[in-house]
This record gives sequence, structure tokens and C-alpha cells, in this order.
Amino acid sequence: MTLYAPEPDDIAILGNDLTDRPGLSLVAVFRNESYLLPAFLDHYRALGVTRFILLDDRSDDGSAALLAGQPDVMLLQSSRRYGDSVARAERPPTVRSADYRQIHLWRSALANRFCDGRWMVQCDIDEFACLPAARRLPDLCARLDARGEAGAWGGMIDLYPAHVSDLAAGAPGADDPRNGTWYFDGVRHFSLRGGGVPRHRYVGARGRLNRSFIDGQAPLSLKTRLKLKWLGARKSPSGRFVKPVLQKWRRGTWYLSSHEISRPLSPSMLIPLLHYRYTPALYAKISWAVASGGYSKDNSDYRTMDRLLETMARKQAGFLGPNSRRLTGFDDLRATRNAIGLD
Repeated sequence: MTLYAPEPDDIAILGNDLTDRPGLSLVAVFRNESYLLPAFLDHYRALGVTRFILLDDRSDDGSAALLAGQPDVMLLQSSRRYGDSVARAERPPTVRSADYRQIHLWRSALANRFCDGRWMVQCDIDEFACLPAARRLPDLCARLDARGEAGAWGGMIDLYPAHVSDLAAGAPGADDPRNGTWYFDGVRHFSLRGGGVPRHRYVGARGRLNRSFIDGQAPLSLKTRLKLKWLGARKSPSGRFVKPVLQKWRRGTWYLSSHEISRPLSPSMLIPLLHYRYTPALYAKISWAVASGGYSKDNSDYRTMDRLLETMARKQAGFLGPNSRRLTGFDDLRATRNAIGLD
């Protein structure tokens, strides 16, 4: 059987070829992330990443210039776009949906080209893995290797400030997320299930906010609430928020979506991914996505966020809910059962 191994020939290295650089790699695709990139790079360097493989989807906010002088960053470009449809011949054998997009193909292709047989992190620029103070990602890789496990799942935890005014220019976190104060919904979001994709146990902060501020949002049914609480669901009512974040990549594996790959990962480890969703950079992202149609699925998520922020600004509303908890560090994630097997 021929292994599925897409390697689009249009991906070019812009400079600083780190193809043979050893150590833990991080692979990401991004567009216009100048707000988060400095904090992102510092964060993952501290966690043990030694090579960043970053594909720039035509940024125009100075992101590429910011990265050009970074000795541990290999910057890539492509003639294709994040939201492009993928020809049937390039889709994984089990994927028939036309919703399979270029971002999903890139995730497999970049891993095949640069990380075959190596440990890697794959995440977005707004996703920050959170570990105990004494742990680094290579420690987790060694533990997983010793157990013969291919990697670990990550669970996205949406972060938000206290008030919509904290997204404005001049707010403490306006220029750097490290200067802001962040909160999350302090309840269990996920549960593990035998190495397969984790189950969702909570609607998520975005679901809570959308139902609080956007007219026409249907309340959660009793059946949905009970399923989330007692059984868990493949996805929350707002989407899927788990990712195969840490893997020892093997050619022949493929991404079925950004949230699922074709082989099981550890049944006993869950890495919390702090998701900087509601930040001062969000207004520019929404404006571009809605105007250009640059993301998949008709940008429905960005259109919803546009309505949410417009309503919150008009009402001068806050993000905090009954379960909101200020984020101070890893202990907050452990205490709310959003980190498993990392101590």
C-alpha cells in the first residue's frame, strides 16, 4: 500500500534553511500575528522548542519582517491559501468531504517534509501550551517515548479579559498579551477516552458569550447539557476544541482535520492550550476575514464574533461569567481538571 505523503511542490523556504536542525520542532501556519508572535516565540523557546517552521499565509502587518531575524525560525511561503479547497487526489484516503482545506493538507505535508520520525508541536499562534513549572516539552516527549505512545492531545481553553474595553487601544494588554490580565471559564472542558479524540464536557466560553449577547441564539437543550455533563460529546455546540498538539510524526499519518489525525495518541495525557481568542488584535482579524473571505466555512466564526463584539461594545459589557477564574498559572488548569498526566 502506498503511504499517503502529500508534499506540495509550491512550498518555498524564504531563508534560514533549518531542515537539518536537531531538537524539538514547532510547525504553524499563520497570517498577521505580529501582536502574538513575540510572546509566542519566547513562550515555546522556554518550553524547549529549538526549531520553528512557520508558513506565512501572506501577512501584511510586519509579521514576516519580525521573523526574518530570528535564528531559530525557518519561514516558508506558498502560492496556495489557507482556505483553498483541496483536490480529491490530494485528500487523505478516508476523507471525502469538500470541506477539507489547504490548512489540513499543509499540516500533513509540512510534518512529512520536515518532521518525519521526529517530535513536533503543531498549533496556531494564539495557542500557548501550559505546563507545570518543572516541566518542558522534551520531558513529555521522553515520557511518551518510554511508554510507546505517539503523542498527546491538547485541549483549547479560551482566554478573555474582564471587559470589552480591555480590547481597546491603550488598554494594558493592547501591545503585548503578557501585559494583560486574562480569565477562563474554570470548569472541566474535556475528558480522555482511550487514546482517541478527547470528548468535550463543556459548551466553552464562546458558547456562553454568544448565548448571552447575540439575539436568536437557541438555548442549550436538556439533552445536550446532560450529554456534555455525563457522557461527553465529539464536539461542543460551538465546535471542536481539541488538537493533536504533540506528536512523534510518522509518514503515512495524516490530518483528517485540524482536530484529528489518523492514529491514536496517549490515553493518559492532556495538555492545556491557552487560547488567546478575545484579544485587542481580534478587531483587525475580523475585519480582514469578513471583507476578504479568507478563511473557510464562509467565515461564520468571525461573523459571529463581529456581532458579539458589536453588541458588547454597545452595552459596555464584560466577559466574566459565574465560573470565570483569573489565570495565574498551571495550577489553575490542574485545579479545574483541564490538565492531565503532566506532573
